[in-house]
Amino acid sequence: MGSSGLSTIDITSNLHRYGDCILHCNVYISRGIHELDNDIVLRYACAIANSGGGILHMQNVDYKRGVCSKDLDTWWSGMEIKLAAMISSDDICNYFDMVGNYDDADLYLFVKTSEHICTINYHSRLPTDTATHDVSYQSVIKLLQKEGPEKPLAALPPVPTDYYYGITHECLKQETKQIQFKQLSGRNSRDGKGIPEKIKSLVSKYVSAFANHEGGHIYFGIDDDHAAVYGEDMSYQDQERTAKLVQLRMDVIIWGSSTFSAQRGVHWDIQFFPVQDVPPRKNPRFVVVVSVCKFPGGVFTATPDSYYVNTRNQEVKCWSFDQWRKAMLNPFRDKPELHGRFVKLPLMVPQAPLVFSLKHTINSIKSKLLTEKSMKLPQPRHFLSFINHQDTRDLICSVVDLFPAGQHLSLFVNCWGLSVPSAPIPKVICDLFVVSESSGCHLITFANSESSSIWTHAQDVAAHLKYKMVALGGCVAKFGIATHIINVKNFTEVKHDLDCKFYPSHFDMTSEKFDEVINSLIVIMAAYQPVDFTTLNSKDMSNILSCDTHFFMLTCDQFELLFRRQFTKELWVHSPPGAGKTVAAVQFVQELKRRGCQSSEILYLAENKLLCSYVGSFNICRVATRLEFLQANKDSYSSVRNVIVDEAQNFKDRDGDWYSAAERLTKPRENSQVQACTDKNLTAINSDLSLLERHGFFWVFMDYSQKVHKFSAGLPSIIGKNNFMMSEITRNSKEIFEYAMHFMNGSPEGQKVPLTDDMAGLRGDVEVSPHLGHDYKSGQSVEILKCDKEHLKEKLFQVLSGIIDSGVSVDDLAVLVGSKQDKPEVTANVKPLSQKIECGLEVDTVKEFSGLDRGTIIGVDPKVNSEHADLNKFILSLATRARDKLVIISTSDDIQQKLATKV
Repeated sequence: MGSSGLSTIDITSNLHRYGDCILHCNVYISRGIHELDNDIVLRYACAIANSGGGILHMQNVDYKRGVCSKDLDTWWSGMEIKLAAMISSDDICNYFDMVGNYDDADLYLFVKTSEHICTINYHSRLPTDTATHDVSYQSVIKLLQKEGPEKPLAALPPVPTDYYYGITHECLKQETKQIQFKQLSGRNSRDGKGIPEKIKSLVSKYVSAFANHEGGHIYFGIDDDHAAVYGEDMSYQDQERTAKLVQLRMDVIIWGSSTFSAQRGVHWDIQFFPVQDVPPRKNPRFVVVVSVCKFPGGVFTATPDSYYVNTRNQEVKCWSFDQWRKAMLNPFRDKPELHGRFVKLPLMVPQAPLVFSLKHTINSIKSKLLTEKSMKLPQPRHFLSFINHQDTRDLICSVVDLFPAGQHLSLFVNCWGLSVPSAPIPKVICDLFVVSESSGCHLITFANSESSSIWTHAQDVAAHLKYKMVALGGCVAKFGIATHIINVKNFTEVKHDLDCKFYPSHFDMTSEKFDEVINSLIVIMAAYQPVDFTTLNSKDMSNILSCDTHFFMLTCDQFELLFRRQFTKELWVHSPPGAGKTVAAVQFVQELKRRGCQSSEILYLAENKLLCSYVGSFNICRVATRLEFLQANKDSYSSVRNVIVDEAQNFKDRDGDWYSAAERLTKPRENSQVQACTDKNLTAINSDLSLLERHGFFWVFMDYSQKVHKFSAGLPSIIGKNNFMMSEITRNSKEIFEYAMHFMNGSPEGQKVPLTDDMAGLRGDVEVSPHLGHDYKSGQSVEILKCDKEHLKEKLFQVLSGIIDSGVSVDDLAVLVGSKQDKPEVTANVKPLSQKIECGLEVDTVKEFSGLDRGTIIGVDPKVNSEHADLNKFILSLATRARDKLVIISTSDDIQQKLATKV
C-alpha cells in the first residue's frame, strides 16, 4: 500500500516536520482486527477524524514474523469496513490514506477530518418485523431531534394473561415492530448463565429498539420459530432476581439524557404469567413480558463509542453522552432571528462553531488580503518593525519571494487574530505561516539556531493552526502543513526544502483547496463572540458547543482596521453610526490583553455613563467617563499606558484638557515603573525595547456626523494624523438606514478627513461614504407621530403598549428624550406601564445612549437649542440607535413636518 511513491522511511525520518495531530500505537497485522488490542486503530482513527484530522503512526509488530502481503490485505480490509461504517460513508478513499507495506516497521494512516461526529458504535437500535438492528448516523440524528412527551404504556398493544404450553396464542401469532419473542429455557448454553442473567443481557437491545420506535413488548418464553408458548423455567426466587436485574439494567440505559431515570410502571414494566398445562415432569414455566414505552430523544444501551483528541496533552478521550449528543446536534443549531441581516456560515466539521456573517464579508476580506501588494510582503507588514536586524528582515522577505507566482499569503503568527498559546522559546525570532496555491501550506520558523526544542515548537504551532482552521474555521479539504526552520546565523539555500513533498498526493494544494484554506483562516481571525467581543481563535473548544454561544464575523472595515493597523500607536478611526466602532475598540482592548497588558494598563474613555457601564461589564480594562477621568486625583491613572477613546465627538473641553491628559498617559515617563505592554513573543524578538514599544497605544474612535453639540470637543486637528475610515453599516434595517441618511451631512466641522498613504490604495476599492452591508428590511416603516403636549403621556402609553403587546421584548426597547430635563417627566409617564408589566423600561437621553442600540427605539419630542446643537445630527443619532423599528413622537409642528418629509 502506498501513495505516489511516499515511503514509510521518508515519513518516519520527517515525522517531526508534520504540522498535524500525530498518535502512535502498535498493530498486529497477522491477527484479527479485534485481537490483541488491534481495535485501538478504530478508536484512534475516530479520535483524529473528530479532532481536525491528523496522522496515525502504527508500529507493525509483526513485520519480522513471517507475515506476507495477504496478511496486511486481510487485516486492512477488515479495518476499512469498520472505518467506512464509522464515517457513515462509502467513499472511504476521501478520508483515509494508508501508507506502508507488510514488511515495513511502521505504517501510517493519514486521516482527514470528518464532516460530522464519527462514532464506532451508537449502542442504539431500531426494530424490524423480525429482529432489531443498529441505527445509522441518519437514524440517530432523527432520534436525537425528537421532542415531546413519552407515549404511555397503556397505549401499547394489550398483553394477554392466559398462556398454554405448546399452543400459539391467538393474539401472538407473529412478531412485529412492537412484539418480539425469545425462548431461553431448553437451549444449550455454555456460558453457565441462569435465566435471570440471560434476560438481563438480552433485554437492553429490545428496550432501545422499541423505545426508539413506537414502544413494545418482549415476550421471553415464546418460541420465535412457531410462536408457540413454552415459558421459561423459573422459580419465584428467579422471578424476583429477574425483576431486580432488569431494574439495574434500566438504570444504566440512557433515556435521552444522562440525568434521566426511567420509572417502572411509567416508562417500562415487567410481568410474569404462569403457563398452563405444562407437562408433569417439567418445572413450572412462566412467560416474562418486558414492556417499554415510546420515548423521544433516543434510548441508548450505553454511551456511544466516540472519541476525540485532547489537544492539551494529545490523549484520546471518550465523549460523555451529553458531550456526544451536543456535538451530534451541533450542525443543526441556529438563530433564525438573525437570518435577515446575516447568513449562517456552512461550517461542516465536528464541533463547528455557530457563526453568522454578512453575505459578502469573507470574499471582501479575501480580496483585501490577496492584493498584489499584500502578497509581496509578509503580513501584517508592520510586524517587521519588531525585528532588530535588517539582515533578518531582508531574509524573511526573500523567503516569501521564493514562492512561485500565483496566489499566496504569508502571515506572521501571534499577531491579532492568529495567536497560538505557546510559551516563548529562546532563540526563536518569529513564525511565518504561508499558504500558497501552488506549494501548499508551510510553517517557517526563523531562529538563531536549530534544536529539537525549536522543531517541537514549530510542529506544535503548525498543528495548532491546522486544528483551528479545521475545527473552528470549517476547512474540510485534505491539506497538511509542512514545518521548516531557518537558522538566520547559518542560512543555507531553502528552496529545495520548500519543494519537498511530505504528504500523500491527495493532499496537494489546488485552487479550490486554496480558497477553502483562506476562508477558514478568515473565519478564525474575524469571528467574535458578541457577549464580550472575544475572538473565536481565543475560545476554548469546551465553550464552542454551548447552546447559547454564537459568533459574528467582523465587517471588512473592522478586519482591515485591526489587522492592518494593530501596531499603529496613535490612530483616529472615523465611522458613521452603526458601523461597529465600539466592537472594534473592545476587540483592540482584548488584543492588548492577549499581548500581556494588565487591565490596569488600559483605559477605555467615553462621554456617557451607560456606554462605560456596558464596556465595564466585560471587566477587561479600566473604564471612565471624561468627567470622571478629569476629576480623579493625579495618581489614579498612573499605571495606564494605553488609552482607547470611544464616541469622541460627544466630548467637551469645558472641564479641562482631557485630550492632552489622556495622550500624556501613552507617552514614555521618566522613572516609570510601568512595564511595556508587549506580547511576550514579541519581547523575545528584541532584548532592547524600541521607541515603538515604549510608547503606549492611543486610539480615538469618532463620528463627526453625530457631533450634536456645537461646543469644542477638545480635539486637535486631524490633518497629519493617522486616520482610518470605516463606512459599512450593519446595525440598522434598510428602512431606518435610508431614513437616517437624510440627516447625514458628512464633513467634520468643515474639515475633510484626509486619506493617508496607507489608505491611498483603497481609494478605488472602498466606499468612504456610508453604505449598508446587508439588504435586510424589517418590514416596519419609520413612524412619525404628532400629538399635543397635553396628550403626550397618553400617546406614549398607547405606542408602548402596542409595541409590547406585539411581542417586542422590553429588554430590546428604549425610550429616548432630547435633554436631561425631559427625562424625569417621561420616566414618570411610563411608570404605570412598567408596573403593569412588572419590568422596568429604559428611558434615557439621546446623548447618554450614544454608542448603544436596541431593536426598537421610541423618540419622544425631539428638540435642541439651535444655538448650541444641530438638529440634523441629533435626529441622525436618535434614528441610528434603532435596529428594526423607529417611532418618533413630536409635539412641534415644524419638527414633525421636517421629520415626516424624510420618510
